[in-house]
Amino acid sequence: MEQPLVTVVMSACNVSATVGLALRSVLAQTYQNWELLVADDGSTDRTREILSHIQDSRIRLIQEPLGNMGLPFRLNQCMRLARGHYVARMDADDVAYPQRLERQVRFLQEHPDIDLLGTGAVIFKGAGEVVGCYPTACTHEAICQRPWWGFPLAHPTWMGTRTWFLSHPYSEVDTRCEDQVVLLQSFSHSRFAALEEVLLGYRMNEISARKLGRGRLNYCRRLLARVNDLPSLSWALMGLGVHGAALARDVVLQLGRRVGSGSRRSWSFAGEAEREQWQSIWNRLAVERSVLTQA
Repeated sequence: MEQPLVTVVMSACNVSATVGLALRSVLAQTYQNWELLVADDGSTDRTREILSHIQDSRIRLIQEPLGNMGLPFRLNQCMRLARGHYVARMDADDVAYPQRLERQVRFLQEHPDIDLLGTGAVIFKGAGEVVGCYPTACTHEAICQRPWWGFPLAHPTWMGTRTWFLSHPYSEVDTRCEDQVVLLQSFSHSRFAALEEVLLGYRMNEISARKLGRGRLNYCRRLLARVNDLPSLSWALMGLGVHGAALARDVVLQLGRRVGSGSRRSWSFAGEAEREQWQSIWNRLAVERSVLTQA
């Protein structure tokens, strides 16, 4: 088997309704020198059954240790097992555009100073309904402009070198904000960038104030743990303020029981071009229900 240049890592827990679409979007990539690691994280629905029928030699299943170990554990596990020079993140309920890997590999090869690269993403729900675009800054300076608030770099769009990921493992105690904590701890000595082009569909069916609140609380704890002078104290205080206000908004949105274009003030508008491109990709992948075949 050819040594892959890219390893796509994915954790899967009770995603039987969406994992097939996610896998098909990886198989449809224009760039083909990849492997996909799928870690089953203690699924109790049909996820394990669906994954057991995969027959493509480029897709490796990880089912040990058994049980729900959590996303950070599974991602760190995949990083250690990855064979590619580059590692690309993706969630089991999202959709990669066909050119995603090709565009990111080309950029990283042309810009070896960049450690971590994201892309633009549309936010969708249900059967492909677009509700907005994920906020994306493209330069390192813009991405890191407000560390007390967070870093506008959608986690499922990340691609970087395997060595960078191994040097910056996910914290298993920072649940619901493990990606933001990685960026917070590394931005001063790493270089980030993002492609403005939309190359991923980011699924968001609901807003859970409890889950988001846990992430906000853990992130604020990290900000407080970094306090060692007046500037870092200022960051922590600003973080407490903005995340406290955001949590109150999350509670209101959850009570409304809907995800729409107004659900996040930070979401940007999805224009007609973005919607048409997404619909074309969705229609193509959603109807391809064939069994995965041997590559």
